[in-house]
Amino acid sequence: MAGEKVNLTGAKETLLLTLYGKALESRLPNSLLRDYFADEAVRNIDYDFSRLKVDNNLGIGLAIRAKTLDVCVQDFLARNPDAIVLHLGCGLDTRIFRIDPPAGVDWFDVDYPEVIDLRRKLYPVRDHYHLIASSVTEPGWLNEVPRDRPAIVVAEGLTPYLGAEEGQQLFSRLVGHLSSGELVFRCL
Repeated sequence: MAGEKVNLTGAKETLLLTLYGKALESRLPNSLLRDYFADEAVRNIDYDFSRLKVDNNLGIGLAIRAKTLDVCVQDFLARNPDAIVLHLGCGLDTRIFRIDPPAGVDWFDVDYPEVIDLRRKLYPVRDHYHLIASSVTEPGWLNEVPRDRPAIVVAEGLTPYLGAEEGQQLFSRLVGHLSSGELVFRCL
């Protein structure tokens, strides 16, 4: 079977590193993440993953980070079953499939148009699952997100790629738009 050809460069290419690390960890007998959607995506992408130099240790580290954020989202959804999940710079992360949110949750994955296009080719459609093809630093995309429900905003690998001013503007827009919620992210 011919895989999906991927031609990403720069910061966008790093999403392949995290995808591959999670896929590798999910192949281990005692996998923490059990990210079978990531593993399937890797198998369906035409790309030389060996050039990324990802080993099992990095995969385990990525899985621990992802699982920590997954638990934060699950806890929030347990308290807010009608919430919004806003996953910024989602890359090819399969959090929505690992968590499998209840029907009352609207989930929004936001990333560059070429990344969202790739997600559409690799992952199944779900009810209440919305893909927004935009840089997170562009202000207009947030108009697609409801304002009247609690929201959890996830930014797993995004913050290192934001300049100080861009990050401040993004978080100010989020706080101004959303009625209530939580923000979980990894920062360096």
